Amino acid sequence: MIETTQVRNAQSIERLHYRSSSHTLQNVIVQGTNCSPFEANIITEKAEEILRVGRYSPENTLQPGQMMWRAMDEKEPPGKPTKECLFKTIRLTVHRLEEDLAVLHTLGRSAKRGQQILRLTSEALDQGALLTQEDLATILDCDVKTIRMDIKRLQNRLGILVPTRGNRKDIGPGITHRDKVIELFLRGKNAVSIGRDMKHSLKAVERYISTFCRVVYSHQELKNSLKTALVVGVSVRLVNRCLELANQYRDRGFYQERLSEIERVGRLFWEAQDAKKNPGRKKRRQR
Repeated sequence: MIETTQVRNAQSIERLHYRSSSHTLQNVIVQGTNCSPFEANIITEKAEEILRVGRYSPENTLQPGQMMWRAMDEKEPPGKPTKECLFKTIRLTVHRLEEDLAVLHTLGRSAKRGQQILRLTSEALDQGALLTQEDLATILDCDVKTIRMDIKRLQNRLGILVPTRGNRKDIGPGITHRDKVIELFLRGKNAVSIGRDMKHSLKAVERYISTFCRVVYSHQELKNSLKTALVVGVSVRLVNRCLELANQYRDRGFYQERLSEIERVGRLFWEAQDAKKNPGRKKRRQR
Protein backbone atom coordinates (compact mmCIF):
# COMPACT_ATOMS: atom_id res chain seq x y z
CA MET A 1 0.00 0.00 0.00
CA ILE A 2 1.26 3.48 -0.90
CA GLU A 3 1.83 5.51 2.26
CA THR A 4 0.25 8.92 1.69
CA THR A 5 0.07 11.87 4.08
CA GLN A 6 -3.56 10.95 4.79
CA VAL A 7 -2.57 7.39 5.73
CA ARG A 8 0.26 8.62 7.96
CA ASN A 9 -2.09 11.05 9.73
CA ALA A 10 -4.63 8.25 10.29
CA GLN A 11 -1.90 6.01 11.72
CA SER A 12 -0.76 8.82 14.02
CA ILE A 13 -4.31 9.31 15.34
CA GLU A 14 -4.63 5.55 15.89
CA ARG A 15 -1.37 5.47 17.89
CA LEU A 16 -2.61 8.34 20.06
CA HIS A 17 -5.76 6.31 20.83
CA TYR A 18 -3.56 3.56 22.28
CA ARG A 19 -2.55 6.02 25.03
CA SER A 20 -6.02 6.07 26.57
CA SER A 21 -6.39 4.64 30.07
CA SER A 22 -9.17 2.33 28.89
CA HIS A 23 -6.93 0.79 26.22
CA THR A 24 -4.15 0.28 28.78
CA LEU A 25 -6.59 -1.43 31.19
CA GLN A 26 -7.83 -3.66 28.40
CA ASN A 27 -4.26 -4.74 27.66
CA VAL A 28 -3.66 -5.56 31.34
CA ILE A 29 -6.85 -7.66 31.47
CA VAL A 30 -6.08 -9.51 28.22
CA GLN A 31 -2.48 -10.27 29.26
CA GLY A 32 -3.33 -11.14 32.87
CA THR A 33 -6.52 -13.19 32.47
CA ASN A 34 -6.32 -14.44 28.88
CA CYS A 35 -9.70 -12.86 28.15
CA SER A 36 -10.64 -11.93 24.61
CA PRO A 37 -10.35 -8.23 23.66
CA PHE A 38 -14.16 -8.08 23.48
CA GLU A 39 -14.55 -9.39 27.04
CA ALA A 40 -11.76 -7.13 28.27
CA ASN A 41 -13.54 -4.12 26.77
CA ILE A 42 -16.75 -4.89 28.69
CA ILE A 43 -14.85 -5.44 31.97
CA THR A 44 -12.92 -2.21 31.43
CA GLU A 45 -16.05 -0.14 30.91
CA LYS A 46 -17.69 -1.48 34.11
CA ALA A 47 -14.47 -1.06 36.12
CA GLU A 48 -14.15 2.58 35.04
CA GLU A 49 -17.74 3.25 36.06
CA ILE A 50 -17.42 1.58 39.50
CA LEU A 51 -13.94 2.92 40.34
CA ARG A 52 -14.62 6.36 38.83
CA VAL A 53 -11.56 6.29 36.58
CA GLY A 54 -11.10 7.00 32.89
CA ARG A 55 -14.09 8.91 31.51
CA TYR A 56 -15.87 8.58 34.88
CA SER A 57 -13.05 10.11 36.93
CA PRO A 58 -13.39 13.56 38.56
CA GLU A 59 -11.23 16.28 37.11
CA ASN A 60 -7.68 16.35 38.36
CA THR A 61 -6.44 19.52 39.99
CA LEU A 62 -3.79 20.99 37.77
CA GLN A 63 -1.64 24.07 38.09
CA PRO A 64 -1.89 26.79 35.43
CA GLY A 65 -0.09 25.68 32.28
CA GLN A 66 -0.20 21.97 33.16
CA MET A 67 -2.01 19.05 31.58
CA MET A 68 -2.46 15.30 32.05
CA TRP A 69 -1.09 13.00 29.34
CA ARG A 70 -0.88 9.30 28.65
CA ALA A 71 2.73 8.40 27.83
CA MET A 72 4.44 5.08 27.20
CA ASP A 73 5.95 3.34 30.22
CA GLU A 74 9.74 3.69 30.06
CA LYS A 75 10.12 -0.05 30.70
CA GLU A 76 8.52 -0.97 27.38
CA PRO A 77 11.24 -2.39 25.08
CA PRO A 78 12.11 -0.86 21.71
CA GLY A 79 10.24 -2.28 18.73
CA LYS A 80 7.19 -3.41 20.68
CA PRO A 81 3.95 -2.46 18.84
CA THR A 82 2.37 0.64 20.35
CA LYS A 83 -1.01 -1.02 20.77
CA GLU A 84 0.54 -3.68 23.02
CA CYS A 85 2.42 -1.24 25.26
CA LEU A 86 1.44 -0.04 28.71
CA PHE A 87 0.93 3.69 29.27
CA LYS A 88 1.09 5.86 32.36
CA THR A 89 -0.91 8.96 33.23
CA ILE A 90 1.55 11.77 33.86
CA ARG A 91 1.41 15.48 34.61
CA LEU A 92 3.20 17.80 32.21
CA THR A 93 3.98 21.50 32.40
CA VAL A 94 3.32 22.72 28.88
CA HIS A 95 3.66 26.40 29.75
CA ARG A 96 5.69 28.24 32.36
CA LEU A 97 4.67 31.66 31.17
CA GLU A 98 7.41 33.74 32.76
CA GLU A 99 10.18 31.37 31.69
CA ASP A 100 8.85 30.66 28.21
CA LEU A 101 8.01 34.27 27.37
CA ALA A 102 11.49 35.36 28.46
CA VAL A 103 13.05 32.96 25.95
CA LEU A 104 10.51 33.85 23.25
CA HIS A 105 11.21 37.57 23.49
CA THR A 106 15.00 37.27 23.61
CA LEU A 107 15.78 34.19 21.49
CA GLY A 108 12.71 33.51 19.38
CA ARG A 109 9.99 30.91 18.89
CA SER A 110 12.31 28.00 18.07
CA ALA A 111 14.28 28.46 21.31
CA LYS A 112 11.04 28.68 23.31
CA ARG A 113 9.83 25.42 21.79
CA GLY A 114 13.21 23.84 22.53
CA GLN A 115 12.91 24.81 26.20
CA GLN A 116 9.42 23.30 26.29
CA ILE A 117 10.65 20.06 24.69
CA LEU A 118 13.44 19.72 27.26
CA ARG A 119 11.06 20.42 30.15
CA LEU A 120 8.32 18.05 28.94
CA THR A 121 10.63 15.12 28.21
CA SER A 122 12.41 15.52 31.56
CA GLU A 123 9.12 15.65 33.49
CA ALA A 124 7.90 12.53 31.69
CA LEU A 125 11.11 10.63 32.45
CA ASP A 126 10.94 11.67 36.12
CA GLN A 127 7.51 10.00 36.23
CA GLY A 128 8.73 6.78 34.59
CA ALA A 129 7.44 7.48 31.09
CA LEU A 130 8.78 8.48 27.69
CA LEU A 131 7.21 10.88 25.21
CA THR A 132 7.39 10.23 21.48
CA GLN A 133 7.98 12.86 18.84
CA GLU A 134 4.29 12.50 17.94
CA ASP A 135 3.37 13.23 21.56
CA LEU A 136 5.45 16.40 21.51
CA ALA A 137 4.06 17.51 18.16
CA THR A 138 0.49 17.09 19.43
CA ILE A 139 1.14 18.83 22.75
CA LEU A 140 3.00 21.77 21.17
CA ASP A 141 0.67 21.95 18.15
CA CYS A 142 3.30 21.65 15.45
CA ASP A 143 4.55 19.17 12.86
CA VAL A 144 6.54 16.05 13.78
CA LYS A 145 9.27 17.18 11.36
CA THR A 146 9.63 20.39 13.36
CA ILE A 147 10.02 18.43 16.59
CA ARG A 148 12.56 16.13 14.97
CA MET A 149 14.66 19.08 13.77
CA ASP A 150 14.39 20.79 17.17
CA ILE A 151 15.61 17.68 18.98
CA LYS A 152 18.49 17.16 16.53
CA ARG A 153 19.53 20.80 16.91
CA LEU A 154 19.39 20.64 20.72
CA GLN A 155 21.44 17.46 20.91
CA ASN A 156 24.08 18.64 18.42
CA ARG A 157 24.45 22.15 19.87
CA LEU A 158 24.44 21.25 23.56
CA GLY A 159 25.87 17.74 23.44
CA ILE A 160 22.98 16.43 25.53
CA LEU A 161 20.32 13.76 25.27
CA VAL A 162 16.64 14.59 24.80
CA PRO A 163 14.97 11.60 26.52
CA THR A 164 12.28 10.52 24.05
CA ARG A 165 10.97 7.09 23.16
CA GLY A 166 13.22 7.08 20.09
CA ASN A 167 16.29 7.70 22.25
CA ARG A 168 15.40 5.02 24.79
CA LYS A 169 18.56 2.94 24.27
CA ASP A 170 20.76 6.01 24.97
CA ILE A 171 19.03 7.22 28.14
CA GLY A 172 21.34 5.36 30.51
CA PRO A 173 24.71 6.89 29.53
CA GLY A 174 23.32 10.09 28.03
CA ILE A 175 23.50 13.46 29.78
CA THR A 176 20.28 15.50 29.91
CA HIS A 177 19.95 19.28 29.80
CA ARG A 178 19.34 19.36 33.56
CA ASP A 179 22.57 17.43 34.14
CA LYS A 180 24.35 19.89 31.86
CA VAL A 181 23.05 22.90 33.82
CA ILE A 182 24.23 21.39 37.12
CA GLU A 183 27.62 20.43 35.66
CA LEU A 184 28.20 23.98 34.37
CA PHE A 185 27.12 25.38 37.75
CA LEU A 186 29.55 23.11 39.59
CA ARG A 187 32.32 24.13 37.21
CA GLY A 188 31.90 27.76 38.28
CA LYS A 189 29.58 29.28 35.69
CA ASN A 190 26.85 31.60 36.90
CA ALA A 191 23.17 31.19 36.04
CA VAL A 192 23.16 34.07 33.53
CA SER A 193 25.97 32.61 31.40
CA ILE A 194 24.49 29.11 31.62
CA GLY A 195 21.13 30.38 30.40
CA ARG A 196 22.80 32.26 27.55
CA ASP A 197 24.90 29.28 26.46
CA MET A 198 22.00 26.81 26.63
CA LYS A 199 19.36 29.27 25.37
CA HIS A 200 17.37 28.71 28.54
CA SER A 201 15.53 31.28 30.61
CA LEU A 202 17.31 32.52 33.72
CA LYS A 203 14.35 31.37 35.84
CA ALA A 204 14.61 27.79 34.53
CA VAL A 205 18.36 27.61 35.14
CA GLU A 206 17.99 29.00 38.66
CA ARG A 207 15.25 26.47 39.38
CA TYR A 208 17.45 23.53 38.33
CA ILE A 209 20.36 24.79 40.44
CA SER A 210 18.16 25.49 43.46
CA THR A 211 16.56 22.04 43.25
CA PHE A 212 19.99 20.40 43.11
CA CYS A 213 21.20 22.31 46.18
CA ARG A 214 18.02 21.56 48.13
CA VAL A 215 18.18 17.85 47.29
CA VAL A 216 21.85 17.48 48.25
CA TYR A 217 21.47 19.34 51.53
CA SER A 218 18.18 17.68 52.52
CA HIS A 219 19.58 14.23 51.82
CA GLN A 220 22.51 14.99 54.14
CA GLU A 221 19.95 15.63 56.87
CA LEU A 222 17.52 12.79 56.12
CA LYS A 223 19.81 10.05 54.71
CA ASN A 224 16.84 8.73 52.71
CA SER A 225 15.89 9.34 49.06
CA LEU A 226 12.14 8.89 49.50
CA LYS A 227 11.97 11.30 52.45
CA THR A 228 14.13 13.78 50.55
CA ALA A 229 11.80 13.58 47.55
CA LEU A 230 8.77 14.26 49.76
CA VAL A 231 10.40 17.21 51.51
CA VAL A 232 11.78 18.85 48.36
CA GLY A 233 8.70 18.02 46.29
CA VAL A 234 10.39 16.13 43.45
CA SER A 235 10.52 12.53 42.24
CA VAL A 236 12.74 9.88 43.83
CA ARG A 237 14.33 9.45 40.42
CA LEU A 238 15.38 13.11 40.36
CA VAL A 239 16.75 12.86 43.91
CA ASN A 240 18.88 9.87 42.96
CA ARG A 241 20.14 11.60 39.81
CA CYS A 242 21.15 14.72 41.78
CA LEU A 243 23.01 12.53 44.27
CA GLU A 244 24.77 10.69 41.42
CA LEU A 245 25.96 14.00 40.00
CA ALA A 246 27.11 15.19 43.43
CA ASN A 247 29.07 11.97 43.99
CA GLN A 248 30.50 12.13 40.48
CA TYR A 249 32.00 15.59 41.02
CA ARG A 250 32.54 15.57 44.79
CA ASP A 251 36.29 14.95 44.59
CA ARG A 252 36.86 17.63 41.95
CA GLY A 253 38.31 20.94 43.04
CA PHE A 254 35.56 22.98 41.44
CA TYR A 255 32.91 21.09 43.46
CA GLN A 256 34.57 22.14 46.71
CA GLU A 257 34.46 25.74 45.53
CA ARG A 258 30.69 25.44 45.04
CA LEU A 259 30.12 23.64 48.33
CA SER A 260 29.41 26.83 50.28
CA GLU A 261 26.74 27.85 47.75
CA ILE A 262 25.11 24.42 47.93
CA GLU A 263 25.15 24.59 51.73
CA ARG A 264 23.71 28.13 51.76
CA VAL A 265 20.80 27.44 49.40
CA GLY A 266 20.05 24.07 50.97
CA ARG A 267 20.19 25.36 54.53
CA LEU A 268 17.82 28.27 53.79
CA PHE A 269 15.32 25.82 52.30
CA TRP A 270 15.74 23.36 55.18
CA GLU A 271 15.22 26.05 57.82
CA ALA A 272 12.11 27.30 56.01
CA GLN A 273 10.66 23.78 55.96
CA ASP A 274 11.55 23.32 59.63
CA ALA A 275 9.77 26.57 60.49
CA LYS A 276 6.61 25.35 58.73
CA LYS A 277 6.62 22.15 60.80
CA ASN A 278 7.38 23.97 64.06
CA PRO A 279 5.82 27.45 63.80
CA GLY A 280 6.42 28.23 67.47
CA ARG A 281 10.01 26.99 67.55
CA LYS A 282 11.59 30.17 66.21
CA LYS A 283 9.66 32.34 68.66
CA ARG A 284 10.70 30.19 71.59
CA ARG A 285 14.35 30.44 70.53
CA GLN A 286 14.10 34.23 70.35
CA ARG A 287 12.81 34.36 73.93
